[in-house]
Amino acid sequence: MSSTKIINVLKDDSFAEIINLFKATPAEEVIFVLPKSARAFKKEEHFASLRSESKSLGKSVSFLCSSPEINDLAKKYKFDVLLARSPVPRKSVRPEKTNSINVVNEIEDFYAEPATSGDSISTSQPAKATDDDIDDDLDFEDSPAEEFAPVPAMAISQNGRRLDDIFVPEADNQHSVRVAGGREKAVPVEVNHGDFAYEPVEHRALQEIKSVWGTQTRPSGTSAIAPTASLMNWFRRSRNSLSGLAPKLVSDKNKAHSRRPAHRTALIALVGVAVVILGIVIFVTTGKAQITIKPASQPLDISLNVFTSDSVSAVSLADMAIPGQLFNIQKTVSQDFTATGHVDVAQKARGTITVYNELAVDQPLVVTTRFESADQHIFHTLTSIVVPAGKTISGKLVPGSKDVQVIADKAGSEYNVPVGLFTVPAFKEQGNTDKYQKVYGQSTSPMLGGTSGQSTVVTDTDLSTAKQTLTTQLTANVQDELKAQINGLKIINDSQVVVGSPVSTGLSDASASTFTVNLSGTLKTVGFKESDLDALVAQYIDAQKNMTVLPDKLVLTYDGAHWDDVKNGLSFTVHVTGPSYAKVDQQKIITDLLGKNDADMRAYLGAIAGISSAHVSLSPFWVRSIPTNPDKVKVDVSY
Repeated sequence: MSSTKIINVLKDDSFAEIINLFKATPAEEVIFVLPKSARAFKKEEHFASLRSESKSLGKSVSFLCSSPEINDLAKKYKFDVLLARSPVPRKSVRPEKTNSINVVNEIEDFYAEPATSGDSISTSQPAKATDDDIDDDLDFEDSPAEEFAPVPAMAISQNGRRLDDIFVPEADNQHSVRVAGGREKAVPVEVNHGDFAYEPVEHRALQEIKSVWGTQTRPSGTSAIAPTASLMNWFRRSRNSLSGLAPKLVSDKNKAHSRRPAHRTALIALVGVAVVILGIVIFVTTGKAQITIKPASQPLDISLNVFTSDSVSAVSLADMAIPGQLFNIQKTVSQDFTATGHVDVAQKARGTITVYNELAVDQPLVVTTRFESADQHIFHTLTSIVVPAGKTISGKLVPGSKDVQVIADKAGSEYNVPVGLFTVPAFKEQGNTDKYQKVYGQSTSPMLGGTSGQSTVVTDTDLSTAKQTLTTQLTANVQDELKAQINGLKIINDSQVVVGSPVSTGLSDASASTFTVNLSGTLKTVGFKESDLDALVAQYIDAQKNMTVLPDKLVLTYDGAHWDDVKNGLSFTVHVTGPSYAKVDQQKIITDLLGKNDADMRAYLGAIAGISSAHVSLSPFWVRSIPTNPDKVKVDVSY
């Protein structure tokens, strides 16, 4: 079964709240009732989103709003638009502006609903009864043709009530009765002045008729017409009395009407007094004031020298110091690089050999002594040496030995000979076979460096480029490590990494095709909370200028950050720009304005030097002064 849901949208409701409510309702039809300016439906994409949701949920949507823009967007997205009643025009009083102090009464937007018949209140007096009304109530007829006319007993009515509603006689007791048609002179009617409840004459007459019918019993064997005479006499008396009492009945009815409104008047008066009292209570208790103050401002352009360290426990204006956390990061990076230099060279190979002596005596060798490799390349010793004699230990000969550096006889790469034995050709030339065989050399590493022609070498540019590349990589590694530790703290010198000297390997001589560089670096700094620095700046501005600042409106730049070895902390300069504002004592303003009228509040607010402008809103619309209850007054500072 289909159902309808009406969603009343307030001016500040968000679209997310409205769409969630729309999704949650089980109703198949939803009507949105919007104020003239509803934030939830200011954007066209909100209508598009609502259209998509309504299609997916199978719900129909209608809008009731007085805003033409919202209605146009609703029609654009195929929503039904209901016509809103025109708002009741009301007079508005534009407040005068004096010294930028505005005092206004704010009334919420509403649609005037016309009163319906069910809501209307009648203030007309009860209509007075007429003689015709009385005659209708009595329901008697005069018959000039005959003195008595037959009247059915059950047809007599009193004020719309049938006689049979009061008493139903048995069928055997029904008689034809004639009522006299002549009118008799009115007789006085007794008025009860006792304390008992008022009983209308009509009621007494009906009771009397009932008593006649109820008490008149028929003896056995008596004719059914026996009570006719007495009944006829009673009807004559009743008719004559009622005929004469007609004017009196009108008077009594008027009196009854006049009595009953007296009770109603008291009740209405009591309700009226309650309404007035309630109105007074509402008038006194519902008033509220919203005061918006814009303080005077001054621009800032100052520089502060600040120190931060893990030894500082709290923000200190006297020392211009804030607490911090120490960080000491150390990293090392390494990378291989390619040499790019090319030179023409003629270089001799070099190396080291160990000279052995199996003779029983020491063997001296002078500088430039020749040694010949197994592939017949000659090398010369660079220094003079004495090779100790060999010794026999445990029956085994252990030759003496001595290391010596040698250089190739000529330049060229062919002298880069591998590891092997070396002999002394001079001993062979002298014919001294014993020394030639027992004094010899042995290399443990190949001879290197022999070259001639163009060769690739490591240049200074290669070394500089390698250092720069590693420095960038090292700084990034240090910063990444720092970010993993700072946990939201502010670091202002994370790029000040202290880089050591590069260590290059693979440069055994001046020529090489590749080389490796190792680089180490450290960063020693202090991280601090930005809120602590904001507090220090605010304290300084307060102490020096008696002004207040908002951190989000300030621009802070840092300069001169350096590590202080003496204080074991970080020193830096912070440059502060932005607005500062005069102080506003909101509580004092509330206290001073309680109960003040329009003129007094203007004079008070206009006399405060630190206020640039002020706006006072009083509500409801009948309020013309600041409430005396401080809880009903709110002061906001607009920066």
